[in-house]
Amino acid sequence: MSADAEQRLAEAIERMPLVDHHAHGLLPDPTEADLLDALTQAEHAASVADVFDSGQGFALRRHCAPLLGLPSFASPAAYLAARRTLGADEVARRLLRASGIAAYLVDDGHRPDLLMADERMARLADARVHRVARLETIAERVLAESSSGGEFVARLGPALEAAAAEAVAFKTVAAHRCGLGLDPARPTAVEVRSAADVWSASERAGAGDAGPAASARPRLTDPTIIRHLIWWALERGAVLQVHAGFGDADLVLEASNPARMQALVAATAGTGGRIAFLHCSPFVREAGWLAHVFPHVFVDVGLAVGFLGANADSVVREAFDLAPFSRVLFSSDAWGVPERVLLGARLWRDAAARVLGGYVADHGWPVDEATRIAEGVAWRNAERLYGRRFVEA
Repeated sequence: MSADAEQRLAEAIERMPLVDHHAHGLLPDPTEADLLDALTQAEHAASVADVFDSGQGFALRRHCAPLLGLPSFASPAAYLAARRTLGADEVARRLLRASGIAAYLVDDGHRPDLLMADERMARLADARVHRVARLETIAERVLAESSSGGEFVARLGPALEAAAAEAVAFKTVAAHRCGLGLDPARPTAVEVRSAADVWSASERAGAGDAGPAASARPRLTDPTIIRHLIWWALERGAVLQVHAGFGDADLVLEASNPARMQALVAATAGTGGRIAFLHCSPFVREAGWLAHVFPHVFVDVGLAVGFLGANADSVVREAFDLAPFSRVLFSSDAWGVPERVLLGARLWRDAAARVLGGYVADHGWPVDEATRIAEGVAWRNAERLYGRRFVEA
């Protein structure tokens, strides 16, 4: 197969719009410390060396620096200085628009109090912003406003329905809270009420111990209530995004393997809901197998792509191993800073061009077919999954 066919494929992927089916908001005016913090999943304060002397850091210096008027691989000091000179909005405008992302599905659950309004992000990006509602956050807010477990149960359904009216999907962070090895059975009303009573009593006792000034939001870790939320979303016919694999340090990595959720995935196959496993690394093949055997399962390799830099090919290739191509999605999982958006998009495009280009060159795939597969992952599969038009014709 000629190099010309591979080049045509790469050019086609470069022109494709992207739908970022799972992202987060941006900080309105990030400091240097904020930038470094947003470019790592570690909990400790990151140094310039931690961030820039990494696969992600080299990719940032290669791809982001020229967009700020610097040469590729400009020094970290020069990059940080250019960022200060341009200002947060101009940096965001340049990087977001260069990503080619036409629509963002934004999870509202992680530190929303710190992030800019959707309208501002949409304006800077010249893109549409849609909302993904985090189930645990809704439940925590309802409990904070309830005086008992019974009141929590009574108010939870209406709160979920209100969120559904404004969101294109729901998300669970069960992997962070109790692990994905969940009992597959749908909890009974009695079990949910009992769990809510225990959670409510525990929160009231904790607030009393901390004194009247305590204001921390309740944290949902109870697997029964989390299962109830998951079943509610899927029985409603919604798309449920499920964090799996690579994440922050509060995650027990082995408990976030999507294969641990196999029994629950099987039990919910007839609900009409769909499950999108997010990120998945280092369990991409496990997630791909679930998509292979269960038609309501979708996968992406967001988050890891941006951190892997030159090695992003590895997870993009694994996503194509077992999952039907029509159920592989693009996401960045970017949070806080536009560099993560740009890197998620740029590195996915380059990795997809190399991986699919290899299939064209080494296995004789027609270039038009490889282009069709890439376009599905880039945006068409997301439109089918969410039942929305995200990309203007």
